[in-house]
Amino acid sequence: MGTGIPLLNEYKQEFFAKRFPQTILGGPKLRLGYDAPIYVYINQVLLFLIPFILGGTVTLLVELDTITDVTGVILYGCLMLVVVMVTHIITTIVQVKCSSDLPYPTKKNLLAEEDEIDFMSCCGVETFEFIVPRKKFIANIAIHAVISGCMCGLALWYLLPATLNGLFSNNTGATVILFIFGWFTVLVAQYPLTVAAPPEPATYRTMDTWEISPLTRPFYILVFSAFDLLYRYESQTTFLTTNQALHILFVFLPVLWTCGFLPPVDCFFLWLGEQVHVHLFGGSPMASEIRLVVLVVLSVGVYLGAFFFSSCLETVLLASLCGYLLSTDLGGLGNQIIQTIRNRNKVSDDQGVIAMDTGVKGFLWGWGVFEFLYHALMLALVGVTAGLLNSNSHTINGDVWRILGYVTIGLCVLEKILRDVQSVYIFFGLLRNRLFPRAARVGRPFHDRRRKMKVLGITRRIVLNWVAPLTMLAYASLLVTSSDPSSVSATKNLSTITSVWYIFGVVRIFRAIWQNTANSLLEISITHIILVTVTSTSDLILFPILSLLIGLCRDRATQFLNKLYFCMTILITSWTDKKQRRGSTVALIGVSVFLFPLVLSMITLASALSAPLLPLFTLPLFVMGFPRPNKFWPEEVGASANVNPDTMFYKQLTPVLSGALRTAFADGRLGEACVGNHYLVRYQDRLVWIMILERGAGYCTVSIKGLELQETSCHTAEAARLDDIFEEAFPEDFGYFPVNHYPLHTLTLVDVEPIKTYSDARNVLTGIIDQPGSFDITMSSFIKSLVWVLLHHVNKLKIKEREKNKDNVRKGTGSENNNNVSGRISKASIHHKDRAVIAMETYAGRPSSSQQNKMNTSWGSLGSFTDSIFSEDEFTDRKKTNTKKQEPKKSISPAFGAPAKPVSKFDDDIEDLMNDFELGLPALDKNKKTLGTISKFESKKTSNGIFKPVTNLAGSPDFKCSHSVHVSLPQKWRELPLESSQVSRYLSKFPKDWFKYVLGTLDWSGVEGPVDQVKDQIARDDVLINCYSQLVMACYSIFDTNSSVGGASTLYKFYVGDLPWNAMLDWLSEDKELYKLVLKAYRYGFKMMLDQTLMGEATTPGEFEEYLMEFDKDWYIGLEKEEEWKSSVLNSVPNLFSLGHNKAQGTYSSRLLTLQEEMVYIGRLNSEAVKGQWANLSLELLYFTNDDEERYSIQAHPTILRNLTVQAADPPLGYPIFSSKPITIPTV
Repeated sequence: MGTGIPLLNEYKQEFFAKRFPQTILGGPKLRLGYDAPIYVYINQVLLFLIPFILGGTVTLLVELDTITDVTGVILYGCLMLVVVMVTHIITTIVQVKCSSDLPYPTKKNLLAEEDEIDFMSCCGVETFEFIVPRKKFIANIAIHAVISGCMCGLALWYLLPATLNGLFSNNTGATVILFIFGWFTVLVAQYPLTVAAPPEPATYRTMDTWEISPLTRPFYILVFSAFDLLYRYESQTTFLTTNQALHILFVFLPVLWTCGFLPPVDCFFLWLGEQVHVHLFGGSPMASEIRLVVLVVLSVGVYLGAFFFSSCLETVLLASLCGYLLSTDLGGLGNQIIQTIRNRNKVSDDQGVIAMDTGVKGFLWGWGVFEFLYHALMLALVGVTAGLLNSNSHTINGDVWRILGYVTIGLCVLEKILRDVQSVYIFFGLLRNRLFPRAARVGRPFHDRRRKMKVLGITRRIVLNWVAPLTMLAYASLLVTSSDPSSVSATKNLSTITSVWYIFGVVRIFRAIWQNTANSLLEISITHIILVTVTSTSDLILFPILSLLIGLCRDRATQFLNKLYFCMTILITSWTDKKQRRGSTVALIGVSVFLFPLVLSMITLASALSAPLLPLFTLPLFVMGFPRPNKFWPEEVGASANVNPDTMFYKQLTPVLSGALRTAFADGRLGEACVGNHYLVRYQDRLVWIMILERGAGYCTVSIKGLELQETSCHTAEAARLDDIFEEAFPEDFGYFPVNHYPLHTLTLVDVEPIKTYSDARNVLTGIIDQPGSFDITMSSFIKSLVWVLLHHVNKLKIKEREKNKDNVRKGTGSENNNNVSGRISKASIHHKDRAVIAMETYAGRPSSSQQNKMNTSWGSLGSFTDSIFSEDEFTDRKKTNTKKQEPKKSISPAFGAPAKPVSKFDDDIEDLMNDFELGLPALDKNKKTLGTISKFESKKTSNGIFKPVTNLAGSPDFKCSHSVHVSLPQKWRELPLESSQVSRYLSKFPKDWFKYVLGTLDWSGVEGPVDQVKDQIARDDVLINCYSQLVMACYSIFDTNSSVGGASTLYKFYVGDLPWNAMLDWLSEDKELYKLVLKAYRYGFKMMLDQTLMGEATTPGEFEEYLMEFDKDWYIGLEKEEEWKSSVLNSVPNLFSLGHNKAQGTYSSRLLTLQEEMVYIGRLNSEAVKGQWANLSLELLYFTNDDEERYSIQAHPTILRNLTVQAADPPLGYPIFSSKPITIPTV
């Protein structure tokens, strides 16, 4: 694999050959790849050399003493300001003037290559746009011009021969070399301000929205010039050596820019702010840039207060109280406040996202009353402890601080032991921990062993969250003191420089003991050992300064070891893994070994600057990447992901996984939750990537990403290696000395957690649904399921209506119409015998249109529902009495498909209420047809020409049981487009006994009277049974087909909703609610057929009830492409079932998702290996633009997990299918 894949394909090599000279020279495009007029090159060269021509002239004037150096600096700066300003004003005017006439100003020849430009003249708009592109913002013309003037003026002063001679003792050779190459540095830094930023290997953001990139190179020139100004005006003796070194380094700036060692200006400030926040103020890297800025500003305020307080006690109290306060989750509090304000007056989907990010509810998962009380109590405890000990530090026995120091060492050792013995491996991941459960299976042995080890976790929590921080607080309070803490400053006898660093140490130590307790234990332990063994009186031995230095050294030493480990892993596996070998592998290994001191120096430099160690193209060729924040990527965490249908599984998992991570982090099973740690979670075919973004007192903030489920070959190879590692950790026979069989692997297994998530099972249904009897069983189960679904649905609707009416009555918020309706119905219920009077009273004062509309509805003038709805006798009688054809009226209720006059919701409510209370219009002569009525079976033709007979089931049901109204069908389901003969042949299949049984399973809690008696009376109501039988069997008729063709394909078509057309289907399709219920019932029936085929037939109503109750409660049966499937997964429905069809293979398959406990493996990755690969990814894609999907650096590497690491990068460079917002997890 490694030999045959090029690092860069030919097209990218040609592209790089054109781009690299631009990087070296600062932007001039002197190699285009096609023939261009000579003036294109001349113009670029002139723009490049103008600063040197003007600067050389001014330098000559200064050296000849024609003008002073200060005058020369100002003159040259003003000249360059004018040059840049005029250049951009001219190009902007020309391009704006010609933009309307040239829609494609940079390319007229459409047959040319993609990047080829057809130049027309020396001053043509295409020439201007190519050489000097317009600024995105007009303000940047002035800003860049001012920066150019300042930079060039100071650079002139910086490189004056007089300046260089003074620094290097009139060494002519040094002066000439530094002058020539120094001016080259100025030219390549100034050209981006005049034109545009060159392509930089050190690219942080994919889009330069605010045109910050042109400021990067000038920024470093200004930094070097600032030190020169300090040298000139502050102290030449203090800064002499520094200024000499910087002048030498100045000429190498083009090399550093070309190699990508120096970060862009925006990235530089973020990195610098993070380093200051962590190592000077004792804070933590933050999860967002805004949090970092806010916390740095607050920390600066604390530092200034501590520095200028007049007494040591005030300094200690401020540092200790603010140290604890700033170490809490203030970022989470800010987010919570912002979200509360945003959602106060609106309800949106954001609330679901917030809930998902928060994970589970509980103590310290958010900010509430208990959280505020807890932190207030801790603040009081911190203040009392620090204040009492510091104020009495001069009277307390001198051995107390030594005792506290030794106690701190003991706590450090104890915490380390308690943490390691809970992990799978101990002793730097080399030996298998025998105390950890031997088998990673959900069962009693695993839980019993975990329960026994829980004591260790609880002990560690107590030590780490309360005992150790308070001990270190007492230790620091005794050592940060003065002769009289209440009146004398802590820096009374110290110099200014020492005082500055001393207060930095004080602020840092009082905050770090809470922000990162485990590391602080180690740092203070080392500090104490040095204090009790070294007798020097140097300022470096002062406790705050010494702890500050040790903290910085600890962090850099950890990075150095991880980088060295990563380097050795790449070197060894590039040869031992045959698939990683290339033709150049031996040469690269030889060079790395021969130049190992240089490689070691590169690793040391990268560690000192907290920069990633970049393996170029992931080969054993190491360079330093540019320093960047711990968050690594510039975009907001969780801002984007390559969303697909599998994303929902990770959304569902995130809250559950967050809850499991809480106990794992708190107990220490995952090791110390250090910022920058990466964890990989593996279960079934899914992979979750976790990164720790922030750490504080009792919390850590993480990002959770989900990787693709559709595994590529590279993905599969690396996932298979992960499975091997996990299996080797739990062998059947441990032996006497179990060891880690993959010691060089970037991942170390640390824990196994049982997590409730979905297991995914796919089965081919061949031999099941294609059996001859499967269709009949499905249809039989469908009828029973439909009865169940309809009755329970109607029952729930009626209960909701009753509750709603009760609430309206209780609250008195009903509308005037509702009040009138309730009043009329109350009157109707009292005088129900006098129907004519009631009906007239009900409709008194109603508009004529509404009255006519109601006259034409189902309860207008029909026979009693006591007769059979589809009785042939009734049908015959009506045909005889209606000998005269009725004239059509516009107000007649139309058949399905015909345009109908809209009816208000008020009218519908009245009609349903009147029907349910057995009310109707005045009785009319049955033998006389009234205007506005229509025979039940009168044929109507719709506007689309489809002939549809109308069967009206509405009427005014004269139920035999007064309680039947509680399950009566809604009005809209009482009109069917079928004749009686089309339904009557199915009525024999209607399961009346099952219908009566289902009635007994409904909720009758709101019905007056004994429940059993009510159930019995309703079950004997033939009118109700008749209602349901007509509707159920009419719906059943849609699915009716010849059993000989009712095979697997028919079952699948019905399941997905591909039903054969008839008039009933058109009517059903218009009613989305009923359509969904019918399809749901069919899918229930299909699932029951599968279960009965596999597990035995259900013979009793109780067994059917058990099936259907479980389906309603714990199942979603549908299709994967449906929105309900996604929402069911997110709502953690216990079981999901879907049916699929493979057209190529002609097979039908089922997919079953079951929510159950799964053992998930959690491994910790080498953080420097991840950062190094991400740095290479950024370089390849953003500079080399090497986006080839088959490139070498994305191929499988089972040891460093190269393919998975690339996937886990933030888009657009990576492609995780799920990425969460920062999630705060309590660790108390």
